[in-house]
Amino acid sequence: MTLLGALPARFRRERVLIVGCGDVGQRAARELGRGRRVRLLALTSTAGRASELRLQGITPLVGNLDRPRDLQRLAGLATRVLHLAPPPSEGQADWQTDPRTRALVRALARRSPPTSLVYGSTTGVYGHCEGRWVDESTPTRPQTPRAWRRVDAEASVHWLARALGVRSTVLRIPGIYAPDRPGGTPQDRLRRGTPVLRPEEIGRASCRERV
Repeated sequence: MTLLGALPARFRRERVLIVGCGDVGQRAARELGRGRRVRLLALTSTAGRASELRLQGITPLVGNLDRPRDLQRLAGLATRVLHLAPPPSEGQADWQTDPRTRALVRALARRSPPTSLVYGSTTGVYGHCEGRWVDESTPTRPQTPRAWRRVDAEASVHWLARALGVRSTVLRIPGIYAPDRPGGTPQDRLRRGTPVLRPEEIGRASCRERV
């Protein structure tokens, strides 16, 4: 039993680690910290963001997923993990693997693994569905290197769950955009001619995901 588990319930405090604390991660942090006894931590590769995160009640941990040595300090640190970091871009890795998620999972498995791990994947793992409905039981058919890396990341998350009893959740998110990214809003996408979701499609994938 861990020290946290030995304490009376009223004194326990969850430690939530957010990996990839961008727009979505910060929104999640605001919800998680609302009226709960929780300590929020965030892994960031940019030291200059430390003060910004502290202002939001988040403890920054400077580290880079591309440097596995940086992740050793994460072992046994968090009771729950929200993993939102994307895989490497083209040319940074074997096109079918996500070394970032593999390194993170290895670090979390070293000592006192978290009770739960949530990973933000993408509906891109389904490939082009030609308008058909899909759900969580639909086989993945990645058709791009980035989608293949997402499938590999999901497999790493599920491995941690099977090997150490961690409760894992994979969220295959459609239509991701963020107002703090250049070209990331629906308006910017329209200007570039990039497809966007219609109002009735919100919550579904471009291939009509049903959850």
